[in-house]
Order: sequence, then structure tokens, then C-alpha cells
Amino acid sequence: MLGAVFIALIGGAAVGMSRSINGRLTMDRGAFTASAWNHWIGFLLLTVYVLLFHRVGLPLLSDVPFFFFVGGVIGACFVVISSYVFPRIGAARSGLLIIGGQMITGLLIDLARGTAQFHPGQLAGVALILTGIYLTRYTR
Repeated sequence: MLGAVFIALIGGAAVGMSRSINGRLTMDRGAFTASAWNHWIGFLLLTVYVLLFHRVGLPLLSDVPFFFFVGGVIGACFVVISSYVFPRIGAARSGLLIIGGQMITGLLIDLARGTAQFHPGQLAGVALILTGIYLTRYTR
């Protein structure tokens, strides 16, 4: 478990660094151009990885339901949005707002799917997230 926690922390650091780099590229070329380059380079890297290490080639996706690809659309929107906001409001505020949005949305998804039981602590957690967002935005 400790290994997974460490890997997750590295992943979080990678997200922060990539958003910062894409934010700089956004200031030079625009959010959509920065996102396009981000996805093209990622596509090429992952294609090489799959071809080298999985030795099965790229799997056919004809039997995958169409709506499974919505995650890619949402991911592309996330990259564009975060590339746009990072240079404008800073890394700390952007990170807090993004994580706050993820936590609130995750809670709503769990509740809608019935995978989490409601308890008052969840409301307190959402209130703390919103309070933190307010404090970083409106206090100096």
C-alpha cells in the first residue's frame, strides 16, 4: 500500500508540473494548441509503449461502446481548462479548485450510483473544501 501511495504522490507532482508547463505554452500559443500538443505527444509516447511492451499491437476498439470514449473528451477538456487557468490564477489556487471540483464531483457520483452511503461528515468535507476555496480566493 505504501508503494501505491508513493506512486500516487508522484502522479500528483507530474500533474502539477505538466499543468505548469502547459500553462506556459498556453500563454505563447493558446489553450487549444497547448492541449493539442499535449495529446499528440502523449499519444505517440503511449503508442510506442504499447507496441514495445505489450507485443499485441494496438487493440481493436470496434466492440467498445461509444460512450466509453467520453472519458477522453473530458480529459481533453480538462487539459485545455487547466492550461488556461494555471497561468492566470496560479498553481496553488488552480490545484485547490481542481481538486475541490474532483472531490465534490466524486462524492456526487458515488451518491448517484449508490456506491457510498450518505453521512454528515460528507457535508462537512464539502463545506471545508468550499471554505478553503473561498479563503484562497478572497483573503490576503
